[in-house]
Amino acid sequence: MLIDVTKLDEEQRRRIVKKVVEKLGLTQAAKSLEIGRSTLYRYVNSNQSIPLEVVKRAADMLAPDDLSDAIYGLKVVEVDATMALSVVIKAMKDEKFRNFFVSILYQYLGEYMKNVSSTYIVTEDDVRKFEKSLQGKTKSTIDMRMRYLRIALTRLGYELSPDGIRDLIAELSEDSSNIARHTANSLKLFIKTIVKEKNVQLAQMLYNSFKVPKSKYKYKPQPLTLDALRKIFDNINHLGAKAFFLLLTESGLRVGEVYSLKIDQLDLENRIIKVMKETETKRAYISFIHTETKKWLQEVYFPYREEFIRTYEFAVKQIGADVEMWKQKLFPFQLADLRASIKEGMRRVLGKEFRLYDLRSFFASYMIKNGVSPMIINLLQGRAPPAQFQILQNHYFVMSEIELQKVFDEKGPKLLSLK
Repeated sequence: MLIDVTKLDEEQRRRIVKKVVEKLGLTQAAKSLEIGRSTLYRYVNSNQSIPLEVVKRAADMLAPDDLSDAIYGLKVVEVDATMALSVVIKAMKDEKFRNFFVSILYQYLGEYMKNVSSTYIVTEDDVRKFEKSLQGKTKSTIDMRMRYLRIALTRLGYELSPDGIRDLIAELSEDSSNIARHTANSLKLFIKTIVKEKNVQLAQMLYNSFKVPKSKYKYKPQPLTLDALRKIFDNINHLGAKAFFLLLTESGLRVGEVYSLKIDQLDLENRIIKVMKETETKRAYISFIHTETKKWLQEVYFPYREEFIRTYEFAVKQIGADVEMWKQKLFPFQLADLRASIKEGMRRVLGKEFRLYDLRSFFASYMIKNGVSPMIINLLQGRAPPAQFQILQNHYFVMSEIELQKVFDEKGPKLLSLK
């Protein structure tokens, strides 16, 4: 038997017996449980106490998923990080419990587990091993490989997943096919050298999930409507993912840029996102949020985020992570978790998925349809190279942050409405 029925309450015991009746029918269930048909009827349709031996026989007759559904399907209990870790440790040591536990996970979290199982979390030790594996090559080659790997890992939040890598290559190709090619090559080599050593199947999945761009990247984004995106937002259950989707849709910024934001880069008072990132190919200095978004973040997301940090701070410390750095993240969640929750919302509304990168294309298209100059869109999305931005700013195109924000407020896509 997988469970100790003596530790269950009367209602849980009754649900176990009811589940057997549902599966077999009253007559066959009574015969299998070695009791009378009328007696079994009273057990499942009244408050009469059910003998433990009957409950034990019923529990033994149920598959793990049916048993878990009967016991826990309608009951929610508070579970902290310590308790969760204890369950995992028990599953590692107890084979019967492990089978039961895994069956529950797949029954209720199967889609999420599928997404997370295709993700590799990169550690600093992995990066050091990769750099060591490059010894013997020229210094310029080592420096190049490490530089482009760091670019990729930073933008991906040190999580390698098929969707994440494909989005990153698309984003980089938008500005420079050369940088996209070097980054893709560095990722391929890292996966082949480091990930393959730890997980051959996952390495093969990641390696084959993207191609190295040989010319200008050609990708046709999904046609999206504001109405559909609003419905997807409403169908995302994870509040962290909801906030992430909201900022991606309304700002038009890159996935990596939004995910890597620190809490002090969001100026709620002035409704400004201080990206302040300048590279060889782009200048993403600031973006904005709408008044409605500011209100939702203050009233809904930030209380949730603070509670999440209070709940899991000890667990993060226990696994050796930098707690203070984690607490500074605007989104202190696994990127794979956010992606999985958003894509579940997509499937509910559209019956299919699209890349998060497509939200950036949607933003640009939406603004153009509303009569906004492509030059302003490039500034808002950080697409203008630094040199070009400087020339525009100093000689041809003078626009204050207030004027830029006014354009954003009037023409930018809004998922929320003031209530």
